[in-house]
Amino acid sequence: MVREYTAIHDHTKAANVSTPSPSVQRPGAGGATRVLFPLATGRLPPELADNVRILADYAGELRTIADHPALEPERKQERLAALATAIRGDSAAGGIDDGLRAAHTLRHLLESRGLDFQDPWQMLQAAELDIAKASYPDWSDLLAWCRYWAAPMGRMAYRFAGGGDSAIGQAESFAIGAEVLFLVEHAPAHHRWLGRVYLPDRWFREAGCDTADLGAAQASTELRQVFVRAVGEARRLIDASAGIEGSLPTRRHRVAAATARAEALAWAGALERGDLLTGVNGPGFARRLCIGMAGMLGGMRS
Repeated sequence: MVREYTAIHDHTKAANVSTPSPSVQRPGAGGATRVLFPLATGRLPPELADNVRILADYAGELRTIADHPALEPERKQERLAALATAIRGDSAAGGIDDGLRAAHTLRHLLESRGLDFQDPWQMLQAAELDIAKASYPDWSDLLAWCRYWAAPMGRMAYRFAGGGDSAIGQAESFAIGAEVLFLVEHAPAHHRWLGRVYLPDRWFREAGCDTADLGAAQASTELRQVFVRAVGEARRLIDASAGIEGSLPTRRHRVAAATARAEALAWAGALERGDLLTGVNGPGFARRLCIGMAGMLGGMRS
């Protein structure tokens, strides 16, 4: 497995999990696991943090399969089919690997909460689509993929946190918005190492550039327009999740949810200001302090 692949995907035991369960982990530089919402993660109740880890493990196994550069598509389909068998509750044939273990564990968690299995099934479908699809013509096409990949995680995490039906759409919006931010930040790596471009083809044409520009040393003005447009869409989705903390059962849950939203908006700002082809810096100490205060105040007011 090449080093550049491991820097993006190896040890990925999570995906963009929605508010109010922000212990989202994705791989960062050098293969280290990166917590996308570290301040919110530290405010999660232990049981919820464990539930999110279970969901994250399942999502990470799906990504490991769909994004593996050395596996043939047929082999990827076979491995995803095995995970589907585990989600159905069938006994695994030929032993248990990490993927099957993650799927079985998530199934047991959903069963214990009285939740159905439609959400992990949809995530499987999104992973299958990634095996065959390398680009998305328009925003509506990408949004449809996100509704199968990110929205189910938002719904499950929200349910794990004790949320009811009133704000389920807001949980989906936050999850999709966070996923779009991740896709923006990692667009150059996805293009270079996986040959996949999630950002809509039409946006590149309208900006006067090409997806091949993702492989350049620095982002052109035209390519920056594509990135800023994507971040703008993510902001609108995150803004649509405003107030979700008020539907959660405890103050601790509400503070964690509000903190995750504040971190997501700060992340969006960093992506707008930086050059994604050379790397984007995270918030400094003063900015993290402001984010923490905003989260605390937002959760206390809800």
